Parts: sequence; C-alpha cells; structure tokens
Amino acid sequence: MILTLSDITRLESKGYRGFYEKRSGFYRLININGRCVFLSPSNLCLIYEDRPLGCRAYPLIYDEARGVIVDSECPLRSEISCEDLYKGLHLLELVLREVELTYNYRINWGLFEKSAIKLISKCI
Repeated sequence: MILTLSDITRLESKGYRGFYEKRSGFYRLININGRCVFLSPSNLCLIYEDRPLGCRAYPLIYDEARGVIVDSECPLRSEISCEDLYKGLHLLELVLREVELTYNYRINWGLFEKSAIKLISKCI
C-alpha cells in the first residue's frame, strides 16, 4: 500500500515506527510474508482507526491502465455497497491528489473519472 506523507506523519505521531519502506519511488507499508505489518494473525487491522487513506479507500484501487477498479484479490469485492463505493471514490481521489504532490506523479484524471462513472453506474 502506497503511503502519503500525511499517513506517515499521522501514524508516527501515534507512536508507530518502522512500518514503511521506500520501494519503486514510493513510501509503502511493509509486508511480512505477504501480509501488512499491521495485520493481526486473525486478519484484523491493528491500527484500524488510524489506518492510511489508501486502506480506507480499499477495495478501490487505481490501476494505471484501467483507472479505478475494485481489487480482484479482495475476498469481499462482490459485497461493496453503493455507499462504500461513493466514500471509497472520494478517499481514493484524496490519496491520488496527495500522491501527485508528494511524489511528483501524474494521475490520468480523465481515466479516473471515466472509470469512476462506470463503477457508479451500477448504483443508479
């Protein structure tokens, strides 16, 4: 999961340390054996109330080729409600705007909008 600087600052202010690394030009949550460092053995998020924005938007993710999609690896992908979809799109937009500023990375906002409309059309 890509982290924004505000995610890192917020989590560090809560006392968390050593939870991220820089990979492929982005700060990311550390995974241990393919699992988030904050995921408990019983699959509960240990920092749920303080989790990064990208985690809050999940299972919505931004794919450079397809735009906004529901992550096919999420076991609950078919159960996302329209309310969660709208909230997730808003949060994902916030994440991507900060990613642009933090990492000097350009988001294809036309693709974002087109793919978001496609997702939302299932709710109309």
